[in-house]
Amino acid sequence: MVRLLDKALDQVVSVITQSNDYKRCIELKEKMKNNKELIQIIDALKDAQKKYVKDGFKNKDEIESLEQKLYQIPIYVIYMEHLDKVNEMIAYVEEDLNDYFYQLLN
Repeated sequence: MVRLLDKALDQVVSVITQSNDYKRCIELKEKMKNNKELIQIIDALKDAQKKYVKDGFKNKDEIESLEQKLYQIPIYVIYMEHLDKVNEMIAYVEEDLNDYFYQLLN
């Protein structure tokens, strides 16, 4: 049973990692590493998010401003579109696995 489950999970992972969306995410992520402006905005956004949490979730203006800048960079927008699709695939599998184990154990 465990071997069958491992094999099935390996197949699911393979389907996701062989998908065009996943491959495109990896390709775009590598390209984005060379975009200094993009990296600076992402780093600033991470810092702003940490500050936002540390300050008790007050003043989200800086985060929203940085997010707007990010969504003006085409490579980032395309990357996020593909990433959303990959995350949807993962969520779908996660839901099915949760249902399977819930029925199995209850």
